[in-house]
Amino acid sequence: MQSLDGVNMSSQNTTLYAGIVIALIIGAAVGYFVYPSMNPPLAEDDYVPKGTYDALLSDYDDATDELDDKTAELGDIRSDLIDALGEAALATSVKNEVMKLAEGKKVGLILATGGLGDKSFNDISFAGVQRAKDELGVDFDYVEPTSIAEYEGYQRDFAMSGEYEIIICVGFDQADALTLISTEYPDQDFAIVDMVVFTPNVASLLFAANEGSFLVGVVAGMTTETDKVGFVGGMDDPLIWDFFEGYEAGAKWANPDVEVMTPVFVGSWGDPVKGKELAIGLIELGVDAMYAAGGASGLGALDAAHEREITAFGVDACQCYLYPEIIASMSKRVDVAIYEMILSSLLGTFEGGFHSGGLAEGWTGLCRLPAEETLWEDTYDFEHDPLPEGVIDKVIEARDLIIAGEITVPTGYD
Repeated sequence: MQSLDGVNMSSQNTTLYAGIVIALIIGAAVGYFVYPSMNPPLAEDDYVPKGTYDALLSDYDDATDELDDKTAELGDIRSDLIDALGEAALATSVKNEVMKLAEGKKVGLILATGGLGDKSFNDISFAGVQRAKDELGVDFDYVEPTSIAEYEGYQRDFAMSGEYEIIICVGFDQADALTLISTEYPDQDFAIVDMVVFTPNVASLLFAANEGSFLVGVVAGMTTETDKVGFVGGMDDPLIWDFFEGYEAGAKWANPDVEVMTPVFVGSWGDPVKGKELAIGLIELGVDAMYAAGGASGLGALDAAHEREITAFGVDACQCYLYPEIIASMSKRVDVAIYEMILSSLLGTFEGGFHSGGLAEGWTGLCRLPAEETLWEDTYDFEHDPLPEGVIDKVIEARDLIIAGEITVPTGYD
C-alpha cells in the first residue's frame, strides 16, 4: 500500500512536468508572434536563385578537379625532373669515363680528293671527327689526298704507325686501297664512307641518300614554275645516281607534271668550273631548279644558280647559307656516323661489317625539317627564308610515308 508521502511526491512531480510543458507552449507562441517583427521577411534580392547556386557549386567542383589535376601534373613534372637530373648525372658520369678512355688516343682521317672547303662531303666528315675531339677529348690527324693514287700510301702510313684507334677513310674510291691495307693490318679498326669493304676490321658506312634526296625532289616539284628541274652530279656512278633517283621520284610524287631533265656529271669532285658550265647548260634548257651533288664540283653548279637567279638545292650539309637561291639542302649526316664509329672504337664495341642508315636512323634528311633547321642555322649563323605555304607539310608527309614503308624510294644501286 502506497504511503501518503509517496502520493504527495508523485503529485508534485506531475505538477512540475505540467508547468514545464505549459512554459514551452507559451514560449513557442511568443516566438511565433514576436519573430516576424524582430526578423522581417527577406526581400527577393536577398535570395540566391537555385540555378545560380547550382552553377557556383558546379564551378567549385570543376575548380577542385582542376586543382587536383594540376597537383598531379606538378607531381609528374617533379618526377620527370628528378629522372632527367638522374639521366644527366649518368650521362655526365659516362662521358667522364669515355674521356678517360680517350685520353692519349688518336683518330686518323683520310679525306676524299677535293679536300676541305667543299662545304659538303669532306667538311661534314671533318665535323664528325672534330666533334669527337670537342666532346670526348680524343685527338686526331688528317690528310687531304689530291688523287686516288695517294690513298694507299696514306692508309698504310696511318696503319703502320699503330697510333690510331680507328682510321676513317672518306669516299667510295678508297675501297680498293683499303681492301689491301685492312688485310695487312687486321688488328686495326677502319671505317669507310659510301662503300663496302669485305674485311672484318672495316665498318662500311652507307647512307640512304635516295631517301633524303626524295625530300629535296618534293621541294623542287612544288616550287618550280617552268616544271623543269635539273641535276648536276660529281661522278657518274651508282653513289650519285642514288641521289638522282630519289630526287626524280620525289619531284614527280609532289608534281606529276614536272620534267626532271637527264642528269649531267662533272667527272670529278673538285672541278667547280665544269660544274658551273654544265649547270648553265641546263638552265638554258628551261630548268628553274637545280640539285647539285658533287662535292666541290657542285659548288660551281650552285654558283650558276645564284648568277641566273634560279632555285638551287645543296647536299650533304646545309648549304643554304651560301646563296639566297639555295632554299633547301639534303642532309647526309656523315658527321653523326663517324662520331658513332669513333665512340664505339673507344668503348671497345666496334664491329666491322655493313652499317647503313636513312631517314628513320637520322643519317639522312633535309635541312628544312623542323628537327634540323635550328641546328643548321645555329651552325652557320644565318636564317632560312620561309618556304611557300604547304611545302614543309608535304615534305613531312613524304618523310613519314617513307619511314612507314608506304613509299618505296628507287635507288641508284639497282
